[in-house]
This record gives sequence, structure tokens and C-alpha cells, in this order.
Amino acid sequence: MECSLAIKGIASTRVLQEVEDAFLKLTGMEFSFIDLKGKPVIIPQYAGHSCKSLISSKKKDQIFLDLVNKSCASAGSSKRTCFAEYNKLQIAFIPIVIEEKAIGVIMMCPGQADNSGVRKEQVKNAAELLSILINYIFKHEFDFLVVSESDKQFSRNQEAVLKAVAFIKKNYHDKDISLQKVASEVSLSHYYFSHIFKDELKITFIEYLTKIRMEAAAKMLKNRNLNVNQIAYAVGYQDPNYFSKVFKRYMKTSPIEYRNSVLKKGVEKQIITA
Repeated sequence: MECSLAIKGIASTRVLQEVEDAFLKLTGMEFSFIDLKGKPVIIPQYAGHSCKSLISSKKKDQIFLDLVNKSCASAGSSKRTCFAEYNKLQIAFIPIVIEEKAIGVIMMCPGQADNSGVRKEQVKNAAELLSILINYIFKHEFDFLVVSESDKQFSRNQEAVLKAVAFIKKNYHDKDISLQKVASEVSLSHYYFSHIFKDELKITFIEYLTKIRMEAAAKMLKNRNLNVNQIAYAVGYQDPNYFSKVFKRYMKTSPIEYRNSVLKKGVEKQIITA
């Protein structure tokens, strides 16, 4: 069955939250769900603290990224747990297997502040236990946890993008609106949000924000009482000159030329219909 690791209600699924809490108390290990390319698939605040710290603080560390990508690929292809070490930290990458196909990975690591005393054997034993628990849950709750390609309902990613679009349309005039701010609004990391936004809309975040701002500016230019500077500020630009450059690049004409053209067409239409 074709499916994606868009896990339905993963953050609110009580059984998984209870497993995470109990597993931490029992083994001292935390875990987080990631896809086969090493990217988080649940909102960051629901990931284990240590896993969340790794994912966020190491995102610019290419060595760590390469290690995660390689480990996820290995776990996904072999359908066996892959172990790795990063700065003396023992990490396990456990494949989630449905119908003999790996659909994602669980990244597991020690949850305590000082990880130096954690032995490889402890990590191995904990990983074996976690693999059994999570794969058992997924096997019996597959229809509820995994969104198939034929599912007609919006995936969590689509819902997040829809919410982001609504937020952008309502707040495009905010000079401080940014990818990070909108990602936070939909409870996603900014790098993951950037990926799904472009994947769903086939346009980048900044391209979409510019589109909304330029469309709003075009409407405002029909009002003779607003000058270009006022319109620039009204759509979120603090530099009117930069606004004019962006408008010309987007509309293929300057704000003044656009206004004159629109007003001229309006006068001609009035003459024709008079």
C-alpha cells in the first residue's frame, strides 16, 4: 500500500504519549518520529526533549545531518535498527515497518542530562523494546495513525498549510511577518514548514507572501487618496523604494504607471458607458 508518514493525530494519540512517558521512566530513553529522510514528522514540542534539542540545535551541522540521513536510509532499506554515535552520544534509528515496508523511523537517544555513563548495551536493549512496542501499535492501529494516499481527508501537512495561508492573508501587512513566525503559528519547525509549504503550493513562502502583498497593493493603488509611500507601509514594507522595485518586478510596471493605467481605463470605461 502506498502511504506517507503523515501520522494522523500523532501528537494527541494517548497511547503513544503514554508509551513515551512510560518508556522514559523505564529506560531513561527518549524518542521522536522522523521520516526516511531524517526530518521530524510531528510538531517539535511533542518530541522528547533530548531528541528535540538534537534536531533543532544540530540542524546546521552537516556532519550530524549526514549521519541522520545515512542512518535513516540504512534502517529503512534493511528494516533493522541502526545504531550511531555522535559526540559520544549513542543514538538508535528504529524502522517503523507496515506491510513489510519501512514508512518511517524512530530516533531514540538517552534523555538524561549527562549521557556519558550510558552504555551501548543499554541503548541496544532499549531499542529492541521500543521497536516491539511501536511496531505493535502501528500494526494494530494502522488505519488510524497513517494517512494513505487514497485518504480523502486533508493530511496534517495540508491542514498546516491552509492555516498558514489564512494567517498570511490576515497579517501580510505586518512588517515582522516571517517564515519563522508563521511556522510557529502552525506549530512546526521553520525548515520543515518551508518544505511542506512549497510542496503543497508549488511556491516558496516568500514568493507567496510577495504575491499577497502585491495583489493588496494593486487594489490600494486604485485609491487616489493614497500615495505610494502609504501603500508600501500598508502592505508591510518599511522602504518605499524597495517596495516599488518589488512591485515593478512582480507587476512588470511601476506603482505610478500601474495607477495611471488603471485610472485611465476607468475613465475610458465611464466615457463608453455614458
